[in-house]
Amino acid sequence: MSLKVGDRVPNFQLPASDGLDRVFYFEVLGGPIVLIVAQKSSSKIGKILLAMLDCSSEMQSLRVQTFCVLDSFSGMEGTASDTILFRDEKGDLINLLLTPIDGNKPSEAIYLLDENQRVFTRLKLGSVQETVSLLKAKIKLLCGRFDPPPTTLCYGAPALLMDNLLDAEFCGRLIESWRRDNREGLVNDGAINVSDERVKKNREHLVDDEQLRREIASTIGPRIGPELEKAFNYSRPLRFEAFTVLSYTQQRKDFFGPHRDNLRATQKRRFAMSLNLNDDYDGGELWFPEYGPHKFLPKAGSGVIFSCSLLHEALPVTRGQRWVLVTFMCD
Repeated sequence: MSLKVGDRVPNFQLPASDGLDRVFYFEVLGGPIVLIVAQKSSSKIGKILLAMLDCSSEMQSLRVQTFCVLDSFSGMEGTASDTILFRDEKGDLINLLLTPIDGNKPSEAIYLLDENQRVFTRLKLGSVQETVSLLKAKIKLLCGRFDPPPTTLCYGAPALLMDNLLDAEFCGRLIESWRRDNREGLVNDGAINVSDERVKKNREHLVDDEQLRREIASTIGPRIGPELEKAFNYSRPLRFEAFTVLSYTQQRKDFFGPHRDNLRATQKRRFAMSLNLNDDYDGGELWFPEYGPHKFLPKAGSGVIFSCSLLHEALPVTRGQRWVLVTFMCD
């Protein structure tokens, strides 16, 4: 198993340098996470930590936390007091985090995780100055990724918005699969699928390549599952229904009107996912009208997961063409 961008670093419990067994999940405080991993402690890691201490006020303003996972604490005396050092004597976590790059297994690496323990980037260790400078640049990139900027909501839908579910290359492959084969979109009338342009108008492609279906499921499944348990307290096994790529264009005046995804014939559905494959268009927002005027517009590779009971609609695209991957998680 190799952790890629968007994957969540698993929770772990290991002895820390203060003599306590600490749980990683309970130590993170909702900011960017620097996770330094090494098979053997080294003076370079200690120097990197000291160099980061020199810019601690800047890091604190960005809510950055730093953790180390090492096989021992030897040589790590004098590191910053706010850095938590974990000892992984068996090496299970270290082996997971130090998977080979270009066929070569590194002895050390730095992970930058987002606020939700998900991989944002993985860095090789160069010189101390080079490593710290690159890390600071990546942290600023992580903290500045929100566009539009954060705002305060007084009302909103109980939906989960997740970024980095699929990378750009994967999104492009799914768009190309739609280009090769698509048909007029259908809706479920409670018993069968029918064409009804009063409710929905788009072009869709059912992903029927078994290998591609498995690749989609194995990529997004481990990323979505922990969030369903954490956000919705839902931990029962789920399976994916069919994966479908939908297209909405301004020229055709495509849309999907207000609807729910758990009609009589589909009561087995629990959660829906709408994952944008591109973002070079206008309009096309996902809206939950029962929960106020706020609309969802994920970036390419990002998606919204929500209960199939929620009323929702895909608003018309006003410029360009929108492609979106949809699926349902079922009992």
